[in-house]
Parts: sequence; structure tokens; C-alpha cells
Amino acid sequence: QIQKLRLRGVAERAWRRAGTPKLNKGAAQHFAKVLRARRGEAAKEVLAAPRAQAPSRKEPWSLTSEEKTKLLWRYVPDETEAVRTLRQSGHKWMWRFMKRRDWKRFDACLEQLRTRQLPFDEITYNLTMFGVLLHPRRDDAAVRQIFGEMVDERRFHPALLRLQGGFVESYFELKEVDSAPNPWNLLKVARTFWQISVNFKRQRVKETRRRLADAAAEQRRDRMLETGDDVADEVGSDVEEYGGDEDMSDGDERNRPRVKLPAKRHRQMKGVFRGSGVPNRRKHRWK
Repeated sequence: QIQKLRLRGVAERAWRRAGTPKLNKGAAQHFAKVLRARRGEAAKEVLAAPRAQAPSRKEPWSLTSEEKTKLLWRYVPDETEAVRTLRQSGHKWMWRFMKRRDWKRFDACLEQLRTRQLPFDEITYNLTMFGVLLHPRRDDAAVRQIFGEMVDERRFHPALLRLQGGFVESYFELKEVDSAPNPWNLLKVARTFWQISVNFKRQRVKETRRRLADAAAEQRRDRMLETGDDVADEVGSDVEEYGGDEDMSDGDERNRPRVKLPAKRHRQMKGVFRGSGVPNRRKHRWK
């Protein structure tokens, strides 16, 4: 890019010093024009600025990213890969059943999460509360009970709890004057709250991971200062003993059903039922 832009002298040295990434033609020409303007004043300012200091070397007692993740899995089993994948799959199907107004399967999916003893997170509580509000045969007062369970967990961000509680109270106030939002608007709000819950959960997990890593690094540092050697850390031994996601398997892999629940019909079989008049087709094999 320097040859194409014909940079010389101070402008060329400033371009190299700034470590400019590869830009498109318009942006590169504009940056070169700024460096040449006013007899290279901007270029001289770039050269006069102090060089950025190289990132400091990690301390010998600091944990690697893999150790931090395994430490999180050990002390917070809810965030292991197997549990997280299963919970995300449940959230996806709960949202689909909510949009289709298929409340039997919605309740079955929610019951399956409880049967597997998966702790509810911000997203699960959010979908459960909106499922109660959208269900035509459920009492809306059950939302307050679900929200109370969410508060009793004492592990969610206070801002999220204020947001959820304020919406629940506003909904009942609007319902008293017969101005409650319709189902379509509730679906939009549920999707918005879903994204907000995802952001809060990501922040909570990241903060928990950082605190555990800092505590483990401090313990390792204290032991290294006492002995003066690179001693083995208990965190590493605990991580090795912890099997990770293998402990979450049901054990009977061979006799499991081939159909993953909840099963989904092939798109070619939609609208096909006995007596519909559709000609006989090849039977779809569940995958």
C-alpha cells in the first residue's frame, strides 16, 4: 500500500510506525492525505508519540485459558459443555413451541429439563414466565411465583431482576384496566428479554470464571513464594481428576432411541395425515 499511495519521507515513517492494518482503497487514501496535510504535522505527531509498551509477560503462577475453563466446570457444573448444549437445545425448542402455540410440547420440554435436574438460568426463567403469560389456560398469577423462585436463587444480576419484576407488575396493572399486550407483542417482548438475559448470563459466567481464576492464581503464588519452586498446583490435579462432560452421559449409549426428542417431522411430510388424500410416499426414516 505504501508504494501504491506513493508515500515518502515523514509520511512513510509515520505509516510504518502506526502499524496501519490493510485498509480499503478509500480509507487508505484518506489516511495518506491526512498524513501529508499541513506539511506532515499529523505524521510528526505520530512519530513523536511514545511507542506502545509490549504486553507484560505472564506471571508463572497465572492460569491458562484451558485451566480457567476447567476450573469453572469443576466449581460451577451448570456451565459444563454437555449441560450447556442440552440447555440451549431446550431453549430453542421451547421458543419454537411457544411460537406455534403447541403448549403440550412446551410443557413436556419444560418438564424434561426439570426431570434431568438442569438448574434454570436467566433464559430458562424468562421463557417459562412468558410461556405462562401466553398460555391460554394458565393463570397469569403463576408468573409471580416463578419470578419469586428466580429471586430466591440469589445468583442473578439485580438489574435483570428489577427489569423482570417491573415488567411483571406493569403487565398486571395493564391487565386490570383491560389493556394488556396481545400475544404478538408479548412474543416480541419475550425475544427482547431473551437477548437481554443472554447478555446478563454471559457477564455472570465471565465474572465467575475470573474470580475463580484469581483465587486459584493467588493460592498458587503463595505456595510458590513459600517453597521457591514451581510446585504443582492443586487446581491442576483437581482438573485432571475432573472428567468433564463424560460424567454427564447417561451411560447406556447403545440402547438409546434413534429419535432425538422432541422429534421433528420431515418438511415433505408436513400436512400429510391419514385421509388427507395425499398419494402414498416413501416413508420418512427418522434420523
